[in-house]
Amino acid sequence: MTHPTQLGKYTIDGVLGSGAMGVVYQATDPLIQRRVALKTIQRSLVDGDVSGSSIAARFRNEAQAAGRLQHPGIVSIYEYGEDGDTAFIAMEFVEGQDLSKLLTVNPIMSEPMLLQVMDQLLAALHYAHERGVWHRDIKPANLILTQSGQLKITDFGIARIRDAGITQVTSTIGTHGYMAPEQYRGQDIDHRVDIFAAGVMLYRLLCGESPFSGAPETIMYRVMHITPPLPSTTTRVKRSIQLDSVVMKALAKDVKDRYASAGAFREALRLHAAKTNPGNPVIDSVLHGDETVVDPQAAQLLRAGMQAQPIGDWNADMLSTLERALASFVGPLAKMLVKQAAANSTDYNTLIGAVANHLQTDDERAQFMARIIKTGTMGSVITPRSATGSGAMSNSGSLGASLGATGGSAVAGTGGSMGSNSSAIRALTPEFVEHATRVLASHMGPLAKIVVRKAQAQSAHANDFMALLVQQCADGVDKAQLLKELQQGLK
Repeated sequence: MTHPTQLGKYTIDGVLGSGAMGVVYQATDPLIQRRVALKTIQRSLVDGDVSGSSIAARFRNEAQAAGRLQHPGIVSIYEYGEDGDTAFIAMEFVEGQDLSKLLTVNPIMSEPMLLQVMDQLLAALHYAHERGVWHRDIKPANLILTQSGQLKITDFGIARIRDAGITQVTSTIGTHGYMAPEQYRGQDIDHRVDIFAAGVMLYRLLCGESPFSGAPETIMYRVMHITPPLPSTTTRVKRSIQLDSVVMKALAKDVKDRYASAGAFREALRLHAAKTNPGNPVIDSVLHGDETVVDPQAAQLLRAGMQAQPIGDWNADMLSTLERALASFVGPLAKMLVKQAAANSTDYNTLIGAVANHLQTDDERAQFMARIIKTGTMGSVITPRSATGSGAMSNSGSLGASLGATGGSAVAGTGGSMGSNSSAIRALTPEFVEHATRVLASHMGPLAKIVVRKAQAQSAHANDFMALLVQQCADGVDKAQLLKELQQGLK
């Protein structure tokens, strides 16, 4: 993919992430020298598609919903703009990690930090709800935690603005396991869908696992009909019995039985903390807002996530060769893109696949590979930092191994580079495409059809197809779970 060097007045400094709809860039406002994050939308996903108007409306809705909110617990929106074929939202640049990454490594929080996270979340939600905005997709991936412990809500793409016609999007849009029963039923909804999702968050922080798990259909049934085990009865960690009633009220299936407001939910948690931890100086400081509290292990993870990833033991000359080859297609961004790929790659094939993924067409990728081969770099012997002795594998490497385990060819990371096990390649059948569409739709809604169609056009085999779907799925989707569900269609 070719990245711009400027959008509107903003100078592009790097790539922060990408998803099915577009790329998020780190950029600078040259007028006031302020760092911003630019969230873009790919017009190719909109043009010529019947659902394009809803996608565009959803993107504009994010700017409208969050743009009217000014709160320390909500990522600020500065501007909505368009530059040629690209629409973008300029927003506050936050140095931190989304909570889903932190919980993957450190799933159970201490009570002081848990209280801090929930207190900030509910305060921000109460502020938004009082102004007629409810988020509708509260989950760990949409919560950013800074190194100091400040929590910020992001991604108001499917938010509902009271009395605003632009947000009349189907109420079933959301994330399985965090959606309230009324969202599954397609009923009218209000701000209490966020209270239910916050209850799911609290349960997960207490227990280290979700109260509702399984396949999408199983999750839907459990959300609507099954009461999860009380947090105090879980075996992973001992929790106060008094918290059970707080959590279960937030998770009430009947909306009338939940907390009437996020503020009431917040006060219930604060009352519990004050009663069960009298005189605890850390809890007292949290309740009075004097300081933020971060677990030592969590703080270490947050610091690691915010530091620039080192290139490690990759051969410097080889990386320079990759930069020069890529620069002829993407310009000065090549150095940063290669550095990012090297920091997240465990072997040469994964690295090449990650770099080539930034090229837009098969022809460009072929030219890029020809230049690499011509330089002799393909024969380089490399010892990446994460492969020294332990056989450790990055997330992208794990994904490749999982795809290879289905009996197909090994995939290098999410870039789609294929290995040599061609004898076991699985055909891409209409039945599997239909299965994949259903699975992806359960994770990201109506956008799934667009992503499936694009991946199908670029794939010759089922393994290529799965790699592209996992790579191009929306931000916040559990890629490991998505892959597992996709693989079920090959059995």
